[in-house]
Amino acid sequence: MTQLQYKRTLVIVGAGASVDFGIPMTSNFSAALDKELQSDGYCVQAGGWDAYKFVKHKLEEYYGEEPREAHFERIYHVLHELSALKTTEGVVPKFKPVLMPFLKLDHGLTREALRTASGSMIKAIYRIASTSSGSPKCDLKILSDFLQKLGEHSIPKIYTTNYDDFFSQAAPYLFTGFTHEKDGFHLFSPADFLSGWDKPGLFHVHGSVHMGFPTGQERDLELDLGDLAWYGRREDAIKNAHYNGSGISRLDGTQLERSAIVTGLDKLGCLQQSPFLFYYAGLTRDAIEADLIVVLGSGLGDLHLNSCLRSARRKNPYTPIIYVGFWADENDFESNVRFDPTDQSIAMIHDLRMMLEDTNSTTFNAHLGWTINSESKAAVWTRGFKAFLEAPYTFELVLKQIGALS
Repeated sequence: MTQLQYKRTLVIVGAGASVDFGIPMTSNFSAALDKELQSDGYCVQAGGWDAYKFVKHKLEEYYGEEPREAHFERIYHVLHELSALKTTEGVVPKFKPVLMPFLKLDHGLTREALRTASGSMIKAIYRIASTSSGSPKCDLKILSDFLQKLGEHSIPKIYTTNYDDFFSQAAPYLFTGFTHEKDGFHLFSPADFLSGWDKPGLFHVHGSVHMGFPTGQERDLELDLGDLAWYGRREDAIKNAHYNGSGISRLDGTQLERSAIVTGLDKLGCLQQSPFLFYYAGLTRDAIEADLIVVLGSGLGDLHLNSCLRSARRKNPYTPIIYVGFWADENDFESNVRFDPTDQSIAMIHDLRMMLEDTNSTTFNAHLGWTINSESKAAVWTRGFKAFLEAPYTFELVLKQIGALS
């Protein structure tokens, strides 16, 4: 790669960047999740499996011809919210769910069943991600080469929504902010995170298979309630991945579960705990300071992340942006942009300001796999993440065309 004209690169990593390396796609992930919950003896005995099936079936009926919309994050959200609305007599007023007087809960599910189902889902998701991380389906060298080359010419700041550790396997030298070594794990240091601003970094904004809750919190003044630790070995992390104490209080009288991974539809609410709070704050700053933005495998469904990218792309002139996605047919992508918009293509146009709908300045299939809008300094790769990694020469070519490479 020749001399780049930027110093800082913001990289956003989504689920599509992990599929080629072994994380199941949404449909297969749901099937694996079903299997995990059905084989969980306690979940079955406590009624969690029945609660899960009930909610999943109701959502599938609700979405009708689009049953895929009843995905695991929505199932978890419903289970959690229904559980939060179950309260006990005599509870302190501020902990009474504020919506209760207006709702009629006639589903017949017990609080224990709902809580068990949502808790078992968290454990199952963590297990699936951890197991898949242990046996990558593709050689990680191509990912390692990409990250190394990116780091030779800029400071890459990588924010991933994925729980797996493929990126840290490929680049174990990346800074995470977990710098305080304890007995068997590392604690996150806000001071080191801020002072390490110019270090190449990898930050799991929705949790990681290396995160867990350290034991002995009640005896250690350095540990606060619900603090997360980083375990070097996944095997150690999964033993400490789940929290049995109180949750994160919300102003409506309910609580969010503390977890080493963040899922469901209220991710922003879960980001109140450390290190996620600092990661999200760092992301907003990195988005503004970035000289290049690279979005890898994200369906742009996390609105709180889109807001950061929208702010970054409002700068004048535009910050160059690369979007790596997958469309089975390159004509499908053009159709999504021009005639049949999806949530993803709408977010690309409006949140990422890629101006792809501007037929005067957008060249579809400008190069094999690439669509370019040089006016808004934007380019889209349509053939998936692995194919992108296997074609680094086209990446350089496109960087030149959007003004990020001399």
